[in-house]
Amino acid sequence: MEKISFVGFSLGGLIARAAFPHLEHLQKKFYTFITFSTPHLGYMYNSNKLFDTGMWFLKKWNKSKCLAQLSMSELEKDVNQCLYKLSEMPGMAWFENIVLVCSN
Repeated sequence: MEKISFVGFSLGGLIARAAFPHLEHLQKKFYTFITFSTPHLGYMYNSNKLFDTGMWFLKKWNKSKCLAQLSMSELEKDVNQCLYKLSEMPGMAWFENIVLVCSN
């Protein structure tokens, strides 16, 4: 039997998760999902002041919706944010093995 595994780094892990519902027809072949440094929970709980300052600056300068959602600083309800919607999508349960390394 053929098996399909995914390896994602940083935002690539989130992109892979977003693609899973589109690959439902292959779910029986899903085997291992590995991510490295992927912000599955966003960047809300970072303890590095330099990183926090850089994120604040980039959000203000760029007016980036993506950065605002990753840092969980959106004023909208959590259910409207990308990470919340991603958590409700099917796909993760289809894997035999899941490894999240240095996950945020």
